[in-house]
Amino acid sequence: MDDLDRLAFRLVRTARDSYPQLLSHGFSLSDIEERLLPFKEARREMADGAAVAWERTVLRLLSGEREYVVAEPSLKAACLQALSHPSPSVSLVRSWATSALTLGNGAARIEGVTPLDSAPGGRVQSISTRGCRHCGGRMPEGRVATFCPHCGLDLTKRHCPACSTELELNWRFCVTCGRGADGPVLAPHTELSAATG
Repeated sequence: MDDLDRLAFRLVRTARDSYPQLLSHGFSLSDIEERLLPFKEARREMADGAAVAWERTVLRLLSGEREYVVAEPSLKAACLQALSHPSPSVSLVRSWATSALTLGNGAARIEGVTPLDSAPGGRVQSISTRGCRHCGGRMPEGRVATFCPHCGLDLTKRHCPACSTELELNWRFCVTCGRGADGPVLAPHTELSAATG
């Protein structure tokens, strides 16, 4: 797993947990930068947390590499051109900030993602909430799991939908920005497995 895979997992997880409407309506480069993969938060999950590595990885994602994201051809071409630049930067494709993006067939290879059977452009329809709530990976049956064996993220925490601060499962408000931590509080994984399967 490299940083492209890590950002794709975060993109899927954040959209599923905090912005499910973006799964059906699509999202934009602005959504990626501000809500789905903001640098300050996404860098924590990357092997190389430098700004230039984040810029390069987002450009790779938008270029369609591994088919995690579907973008219009002109944006894909612009991203490939930006990646050939000595200092690749998302600012080089800023004129496509509102261009429509969707999850692609590569996202279907992330466990828990259900592809549309006959969607044009290989778009993804929905993301299951079974399994790890971060990456969708299948969890071991009958065992208490604190960390996901697939993505390694802590299952006892969740993130603020506004600023992505790590929150305890039972907190109702974010300790950083004060926003209500909307969304259901998830039960420990063994109870979730028993209830759903």
